[in-house]
Amino acid sequence: MPVKRVIPTMAEDDPQSSHRAAPRLPLSLPGLFLAVTGNQHCILTNLSRTGALIAIEEPLRIGSEGYLRCGPIDHFMVVTRREKGRNALHFDIPVSDAFVFGIRQFQEALAAREQEELLETVRGWTSGEATNHW
Repeated sequence: MPVKRVIPTMAEDDPQSSHRAAPRLPLSLPGLFLAVTGNQHCILTNLSRTGALIAIEEPLRIGSEGYLRCGPIDHFMVVTRREKGRNALHFDIPVSDAFVFGIRQFQEALAAREQEELLETVRGWTSGEATNHW
């Protein structure tokens, strides 16, 4: 049986293509997109060396530029795709694999801190030592 060879094409770098230029890391981190047209809160839903996908209330126009700030991320990005409630962003300068891995570690540490804060709150409520009364 002959082996079918796949030759990479420029389509792999095309944000409209179903092929990805770099593997995606699924995330859920709060962030902020800063643009000349205004700043919007967003949630970083995935990240790769070449770009990111954000969930955002008012999707940005394709070609819009700005800074994505999310934890240790503070990078210039360009909007390459727009969908209902989401935007695909492309890094001006690709990041390293180590940087992407560091974001995963940041998310895990953030989740652990949030879990610990929740447990401390529950302990306070159950012991009667809670300082916040809702």
